[in-house]
Amino acid sequence: MNHVSEAQWVAYLADEIPEALKIEYENHLYSCDKCLSAYMEAMEKEETSLDIEGFDIAGPVMDSISRLKGGSVEESRPRRKEKSLRTITRHYLIAAGFTILLMAGGVFQSLTEYVDSVESSSDKKTQSLTEDLIDKTFTWMDTIEKKNKEGFRNE
Repeated sequence: MNHVSEAQWVAYLADEIPEALKIEYENHLYSCDKCLSAYMEAMEKEETSLDIEGFDIAGPVMDSISRLKGGSVEESRPRRKEKSLRTITRHYLIAAGFTILLMAGGVFQSLTEYVDSVESSSDKKTQSLTEDLIDKTFTWMDTIEKKNKEGFRNE
């Protein structure tokens, strides 16, 4: 099969070609990277043109699915909104319940106490690592010097 042009992909996306040709185009997409990129460009152009016109892309698709299932479009939308609202409310109530449970159990209080204790312990260690290393080095050198002085006295 020859390569499919972008204009032909636009016609494909607009559903203006016969079903047999659609199947042929789809099968060709699996093996041809050039046509795949042309298809993607056509999709982007089609998507931006729909966005500019203000169409709801998902609405017609969902209407078609609803019709195929045998229900009417008007029945499915309110039910979906009601179902979504129930789900959101259920999640909110679960989260609120857990929050109250954790507050009653003192988890947040112990967490704040732990943070306070970590902060106070970090305040105690204001001396830097370098200063600490220098102090230890001088202490070590002082002990060596004392040992040397004691060694000279013993001789």
